[in-house]
Amino acid sequence: MNKTTQISDSPHRTWTDTHYSLTSDDGLFSTKTTLGEGEEGIALSCPGYNRDGKGFVIHFKVEHLEAVHTLLSKLQILKAEQIRSIK
Repeated sequence: MNKTTQISDSPHRTWTDTHYSLTSDDGLFSTKTTLGEGEEGIALSCPGYNRDGKGFVIHFKVEHLEAVHTLLSKLQILKAEQIRSIK
């Protein structure tokens, strides 16, 4: 298993090899999943560049909902800015 590293003063940890840049034609898909001890969540499957092209899966729980909403809001703002710059 890969070692984790502390990023700045953030309390969050991340794997050292999980920086990915998706292209517009990379296929993402999500499915309902059951995690350990029967806890349900949603799994986001991403295409693979590292790990022999097998990709990776991020398991989200209900507790992550606010972070996902924040991510979507920021992406919507970027999209709106791009549309305005085209006009």
